Order: sequence, then C-alpha cells, then structure tokens
Amino acid sequence: MPAYDWPVDTENLHVMRIVTPRNVVMCGIFGMSFAYYSLKERMPVILTKVIDYVSREGSKIKSASGGTDDELHSFIQYVSKLKNDLVTNKKYDLLTVDTPEAKRWNQWIESCDAQTYFMNTWVFTECYVYRRLREGCELTKGLANFDPFDEQKDQSFNNSIEPMCVVAEKLLTMLPESDKDKRKADFISLLKICLWSNKCDLSLSMGEQVTLKNEGVKTTPSRDVLDPFQMILDLKDKILVDDSAKIADLVVTRADSFAKAIEGPTEAPAPAEGEQPAEVPPCPAKFTIPQDVMFDIVCDNSGYELFTDLCLAHFLIAQKVVQKVRFHVKKIPWFVSDVTPRDFKYVIGSCANGNYKREIPPERKPAEGEAPAEAEPTRVISADSLRQLGQQWEKFVQDGVFEVLSDDFWTSPHVYKDMKRYDPDLYRKLQFATCVLFKGDLNYRKLLGEKNWNPMTGFEPALQGFMPAPVAALRTVKADLICGLPKGKADQLNTIDEKWMEKGDYGVIQCVNDSIIVCNMGQRK
Repeated sequence: MPAYDWPVDTENLHVMRIVTPRNVVMCGIFGMSFAYYSLKERMPVILTKVIDYVSREGSKIKSASGGTDDELHSFIQYVSKLKNDLVTNKKYDLLTVDTPEAKRWNQWIESCDAQTYFMNTWVFTECYVYRRLREGCELTKGLANFDPFDEQKDQSFNNSIEPMCVVAEKLLTMLPESDKDKRKADFISLLKICLWSNKCDLSLSMGEQVTLKNEGVKTTPSRDVLDPFQMILDLKDKILVDDSAKIADLVVTRADSFAKAIEGPTEAPAPAEGEQPAEVPPCPAKFTIPQDVMFDIVCDNSGYELFTDLCLAHFLIAQKVVQKVRFHVKKIPWFVSDVTPRDFKYVIGSCANGNYKREIPPERKPAEGEAPAEAEPTRVISADSLRQLGQQWEKFVQDGVFEVLSDDFWTSPHVYKDMKRYDPDLYRKLQFATCVLFKGDLNYRKLLGEKNWNPMTGFEPALQGFMPAPVAALRTVKADLICGLPKGKADQLNTIDEKWMEKGDYGVIQCVNDSIIVCNMGQRK
C-alpha cells in the first residue's frame, strides 16, 4: 500500500507543504514532516560523509580490509550514485548481489506500490539506503567486511569513558542480592539510565559525535563530572510516559512464573476417600516452556548506550531475576551507530581493558576570614570498576549467559506488526522471553508501524497486534510520531517548541503485557 490515498505525481516529485496527517504512515511526500527533512537533508549528509571518509582514509582502509584502489573508487562511485538517486527521487534499483536475503529484498521492492525514495514509506526508504550501502561493500571483494561507521562508533565509545566509569562504580553496589524494594528501585534507575543513553545517536547527528551533558546546572568541579544517575533527577520532568515501575514488577513476576514452570509441576495430591481425582485444566495456549528464564533486549546504538544495556542485563542476572539475556543486534552496519556483533565484542573488550583516571579537586574553598572546614577528599574517577564489569561480561558471553543474536529481520524494511508474516521463527523465539525491551527511535517507529497516531492513542493499540511477549520500549523522541501521551500534552509541548519531537530532549518508557499463559507455571515441585 502507498503511504497516501490521494493522487500524487510520481514522475515529478511535488512535495505537499503539510505535516504527516493523522493515522497515515510517514513518507517524504509531506514536506513539513521529519521524514521529508531526513530524506532531503540528513541522509545525503550521512552518505557524503561516507564518501569523504573513504576518500580521505583510503590508505588506512586498504591496510585494514585488503581492498584495492580500484575497489575504493568503485565503492565511492556506487555511494555517489545512491546519494544522487535519493535526492532526485529516482526509482529504487534492485539489489544485484546473489544471496537469498538480497532476493527477498528485491521481492519486497517489486511489491511496493510506490517504488521511489520520497513516495514510499520513510522507514522502507531509510532501510533500503543502508542495505544498498552494504551492497556497495559486498560488490567489492576487498571491502566485503568494511564498516564505514566503525571509526565513528569507536570514537563515540572513547568519548564516554568517564560516565561509564561513574555508572560502573555505582552498578557494583547494586549487584549483591537485595530486598525486593531496593531491587525494584535499582531496576527503575537502570531503566532510566538506559533511556537517557539513547541520546547518543550518531544517525540523528548525521555522524557528528554526541556527548552527554549535565542539564541546566552551573558548572563546578563536581558538576563537571557527568553523573548519569544525577541525570535521572535532572531530567525527571522530561519523561512523558513512565512505565518503569510497571516494567520492574512485570519482569520479576513473570520471571518467577517462568522459573516455576521450568522447575516443573508438583504431583497432584491423592484424592480423599470417595473424592473424584482433580482434573488438570487444558493448556490455554500452545506454548513450549523455555530452558532458561530469559530477558531480551533489541539493541539500538553501540558505545555508551550498549554499555548501559549491558549494565541492566548484568543487574538482572546478579539479582537472579533471570538466567539469561539475549541481545538482538544488526547483522550489518545500520543507521550509523547501531550495534553489530563486532561492536558488541568491541564494547565489552574495551571495558575489560579500560584505562582511565581523573582526579577531581575539592569543590569548596573557605571564604576570606572563614575558618577552614574539614578537608574534603579528592575524588578519583577510574576505570577499575569498568574493567571488573567488562571481564565479567566476557565470561557471561563465553558461558552463554549473554547471547548475541542477529536475525535478518532487524535489517529488513518491515514494521513489527508484520513480523509473524515475514519471520515467524523470530516471532516464536521472542515468545520465550519474560519481556522484550526495544531500544531507541527506529525500533519505536517500527513498533508503531511508522504511523502518525493521535498522541493519545494507547501503546497497546498502536502495536497493532504485535505481542510475542510483554513489550517494553525505551526511546528518546527523535521523530514526529508518538503514542500514549496524556490528553493535551502534545499540544502543550508544541507551544513550547514545535520541533520538540526531533531533538531527543524528551523520552518515554512504555510497556504493555501480553496474555500468554504457561501451563502449570504456578506449581512447584
């Protein structure tokens, strides 16, 4: 289906100077939408930076990948044509690499009613551009494993070492098993750390480095240290929907039910004399009990954001809430900073070998004539705790406690309500989770079907039936679609800043439960 239901000249792009209408999917034909701006401005800049990087760093790329001058030149020509086709709204080219996945892409392209960049759904076009960028590498033998965003992702990690050290030190105090109230409070804090780490998005910044900042505070020696836990307090009014307590309760309760189901049912007590044996109720749904109590994270950005996801996962393991965490990452370079298997390994390895130390002098000096107060100690921020976590995470990966999965569906153009149709195996895989946590803006757009819902529409109806397990979403708002807001909230924010949905200043933590029941899950041996 096209993204619109009125006549549009598809030969010559005539952009309509309107925002995306309500309940219509987003596409570049709406000239006052973020989709149009993204396709017209952001994506061409990203492609230009790829061309510039390969031109500037050709020798280094050849040395690392084994590519030749001819292959680099061919890649640059390929990306240049892709950029020109995008900005001039050409018809999509079919992929030419001979793989089953590329053939599926070609089938999806040919089945589109609108097969040009601005006329088709925004998410399809964006995914298509990144898939084509990957094909440019695949068509050259020497660049087959080249990631044009590696350097940016690695630099983003290195720019965030200090806040990672701060979080790591605090996390170590959260790991020993605690009572349920403290566990819940810590769970909520880590969810919010994960939310605000989503600010570090190199796609939104068109590849420019993003550094977290203290919000609205006067700079002093102590506040010069970015404390992500302080950010939670500073930004508490920026969370528009906060289901964090609901997520914490749901995950713990459901994980306990799964654990009981895995442990197995008790034998029914023998009936009393003259009493009929109790009937075992039939299973209300066909559901295979998993081998482990699992929590799933559908990752977004590498670097600091992935680090915070690992912290949350470690907490759930240490508190014995779950036994295993599955990380769903992208198989190929995607949206500049999305996590690939290589990035996952890089972040953990860099934490395990972290090397950082900074001394912060005492903040307050006595005023003239004032008696000196008791000397404040110098604060030292170091990578000691970070290394300890990284080394444990390496062991978790080796032991299968952390599992990294990269299904093709995550780099397909399909929204999640269509997962059952296009990848039923992945849908079934997600059903084994106590909860599936979706990170970031692209995942949020796909959860909502790329549709411009009325902001007051509930999260559950916006999912349009996508419910393999309880679904949670953490997202800083970077595109003009949203759901689940209180009445009048969107209008209020529009009066403050009409671009509030594009900057990542606000966030949502949303959750909806499912109705799956595991047979006999409430019985113990």
